Amino acid sequence: MTIEVSWQKGTPSEEGLYFVAVKLGEAAGIYDFLNWNGEAWENLDYGDVIAFVSLQDFKNSLEIKWPEASEIAYKPKELPSDDSDLWSEG
Repeated sequence: MTIEVSWQKGTPSEEGLYFVAVKLGEAAGIYDFLNWNGEAWENLDYGDVIAFVSLQDFKNSLEIKWPEASEIAYKPKELPSDDSDLWSEG
């Protein structure tokens, strides 16, 4: 499974926790979660952050199954093929 995220370059405009790509050399790199304090990446003792994405954007790129079973059977409401009943003018 491959997941594409909307990587951003440079530095974040807001403080917070980010999912980052850290380059460790010419042919190596890792992914990590790092905090941006507004001036620097905290606890980055290795490599260089080459791209980042906010945690919200990262989460939105995943389809995560909830860890508990749901007893609610969701059934989408069937709409009529004629949508004239959906709107009314006041």
